[in-house]
Amino acid sequence: MSVDNGLDFMDEAWDEARVQQYIDDGIEESLNLDYKAAGALSKTDGKRKEITKDVSAMANSDGGIIVYGMTEQNQLPGNIDPVKRNEFSKEWLEHVIGNIRPKIDGLIIHPVPIGNSTTDVVYVVEIPKSHTAHQAQDKRYYKRFNFQSVMMDDYEIRDVMNRLQYPRIKLQFQLKRRMKNESHTLEAYALEISLVNDGNVYAEYVVAHIDVPRDIAYDRRFEHGFDFNRNGNPDEFRTYMRDNTVREVVDVGGSGNYTFPKYGPARYDPILPGLRMYVDEIVLLSSLHRKCSETDYLIRWEVNADNAPPRRGEIALRDIELVGFSEEPMAFGEFLSGIESAT
Repeated sequence: MSVDNGLDFMDEAWDEARVQQYIDDGIEESLNLDYKAAGALSKTDGKRKEITKDVSAMANSDGGIIVYGMTEQNQLPGNIDPVKRNEFSKEWLEHVIGNIRPKIDGLIIHPVPIGNSTTDVVYVVEIPKSHTAHQAQDKRYYKRFNFQSVMMDDYEIRDVMNRLQYPRIKLQFQLKRRMKNESHTLEAYALEISLVNDGNVYAEYVVAHIDVPRDIAYDRRFEHGFDFNRNGNPDEFRTYMRDNTVREVVDVGGSGNYTFPKYGPARYDPILPGLRMYVDEIVLLSSLHRKCSETDYLIRWEVNADNAPPRRGEIALRDIELVGFSEEPMAFGEFLSGIESAT
């Protein structure tokens, strides 16, 4: 599961086998995942407030799921601890969560039957990332932090409430292998960059800065020589700037076999909510797979869009999807593991 990722695990159906798979795979709690034993559901006033606290914190952060009916130890899943649905029905849980203000749109509760019992269930609560701040039953605002629900500072509440006022642009990356046409040998890796608007407001002006470790960045000036700045230090970065400008072909110059396009002036191409725009690529060394087998590299980024506060993030190179290499895209780390096991 990805932190800044889009919660792909919400797209699948829930059953006992899927719940058990979380235990078998040892899926750790995270910003987007929380386990609660059956005892977390109780009709005491304190427990009801705790439910609204945890659910609102998830919505105020990045969305995710809370599994009611699973023990937890050191942030790892323990055992299925079924809830008795004849004592705590889905309707009761919906009513408790309904005390959150304002109401969380799009929230779904999945009752998952356990075994052959007619009363044993696990409740999987899917909570979307919200575009406003939600208040728990105790009149406080919470967020997810270090596997816990903690109170939000004033500036954090304001930031969440401003999600409807500003565009929210993040970067997505893919890796592709560039081959030499004449020999079909590996020439370089290309880090493809896309701008994604996951907010509710369109973005007109976007500027992104991407920090790539100097040790893996390709530089034509040193294609046949040695770059003395490339010293194997993963903390030394080269910064690239990309934006959402485009230039259309307005005419064709030349004649016969010698023609060339003529471009108009550059303009900003707005990015509408929910859309993704490919902007460019950054060329990386052909030896990337060898270097990444020895060092873990991070790609860092910062985006400025219109009047929105800067948005920052980072991703391990091993976690970036490698495409155009096999029938199924895979994380670059999986590709490296396949190379290592083959040798």
